[in-house]
Amino acid sequence: MSSDEVSMRKAIREELIREGINPYPHNVRFRPTPVKEILARPQLGVKLGVAGRVAAIRRHGGLTFIDLIDDGARIQLMITKKGLGKERYEWFLKYVDMGDFINVFGEVILTKKGELTVRVEDYALITKALRSPPVKWGHRLLDPEVRYRKRYLDIMMTPQVREMLLKRFLLVQEIRKFMWGRGFVEVETPILQPVYGGAEATPFVTHINALDEDWYLRISLELYLKRLIVAGYNKVFEIGKNFRNEDIDAMHNPEFTMMEAYEAYADYNDMMRLAEDLISTVAKAVNGTTKTVFRGNEIDLSPPYRRLRFADALREYAGIDPDEASDDLIKEKLRENHITLKGGYERGKALMKLFDKLVGREHLIQPTFVIDYPASASPLTKPHREDPRYAERFELYIGGVELANAYTELNDPVLQEEYFRAEEERRKRGDEEAHPFDWDFVEALQFGMPPTGGIGIGIDRLAMIVLGADSIKEVIPFPMLKKSGGPKPE
Repeated sequence: MSSDEVSMRKAIREELIREGINPYPHNVRFRPTPVKEILARPQLGVKLGVAGRVAAIRRHGGLTFIDLIDDGARIQLMITKKGLGKERYEWFLKYVDMGDFINVFGEVILTKKGELTVRVEDYALITKALRSPPVKWGHRLLDPEVRYRKRYLDIMMTPQVREMLLKRFLLVQEIRKFMWGRGFVEVETPILQPVYGGAEATPFVTHINALDEDWYLRISLELYLKRLIVAGYNKVFEIGKNFRNEDIDAMHNPEFTMMEAYEAYADYNDMMRLAEDLISTVAKAVNGTTKTVFRGNEIDLSPPYRRLRFADALREYAGIDPDEASDDLIKEKLRENHITLKGGYERGKALMKLFDKLVGREHLIQPTFVIDYPASASPLTKPHREDPRYAERFELYIGGVELANAYTELNDPVLQEEYFRAEEERRKRGDEEAHPFDWDFVEALQFGMPPTGGIGIGIDRLAMIVLGADSIKEVIPFPMLKKSGGPKPE
């Protein structure tokens, strides 16, 4: 868009104002009927109002056709010199441009070519756009930088983009419906926290002027939701933003959306059933089917999902027996795969890193619960009831993507304090992502938390899988980008 066009449209705006016409009126003249409703139940001969954005103008002497877009739906308008009169017809052609919003009143007809059309009898300009759309409606913006930085244009001009994001919004609604139907109470917990926790991640730090203290944007919803279980709520969930100072790529955005749920008197087996029921139900509601194609793989999201022990996965796909391998062998595998452990070697964390590198992304395409992770790498999880070397924890993989993380929650305050102290030692040795010691949470556990199952599901990643998007940027309305350093305001 050239500055010349903006200047020309500003001049038109000024001319309209001088004529006593407000190019940005407070309301519409003709109460609009949604275009989707007109298209769904067309009634020829009915006269009605319509409003929307001008997407195309095709002039044929005394006859002009306009494509009008309203809430993502297109309808054709027809204006004629005979129907409007010479002055009103020419005023329209002079002052109405691509991108403007107009409000019209007219009769629903079929053209000779059989296209549903509104024959305009009166009109009003209701928003004067100072920039015209960069491409024709229905044509995709080719430059990814422009698509993501000016996402409103991407959505405005490309029906496929609009539809994908609309389905993402619907997906979140369906998750809420599902959780409400299971008796969960939707709650809110703090985004700004004095101690971050619930995951291994680097936080964003902010300063609270009123307290003169550094606090953190949360990296997880977990620890405050567990406090609500302590408080006496039996089933709670939250859909909210988390913030992790990490990579920006096809699978990561530093600001992302999670759903976490906690249920008293449940364990990780209950969370597996909850997860597969939720995902299959939501996929069916959004897409009409539990099957999807994600990154070239056809995936069936209908339950039951495969259960695969962490140790068996390493044996099967990486040739490592975690129960028999020596520490020297594991260290050699770390070197072979160029994996370093901040904070020094720890067997459980080393095995987790090898799993992430060698197993999850490549082999776990169909929905798979990888269960029973090393206890030493799961500081918020109850040790396995049959083998305390492992923890009652699972991660759900679909399409090679880690989608969910869940535990039989640790509710022993003495053991939780020990785990936190071990994590604090790793932090001192350089592991910036180790859990900080949260004494307030330990104290809450001392008042008693019932046996509890909990789960966290990545909403953006779930949307990617259900909708078949290759990048997380496609399912986030406004993904994070480096500041553009673009032109300053005039």
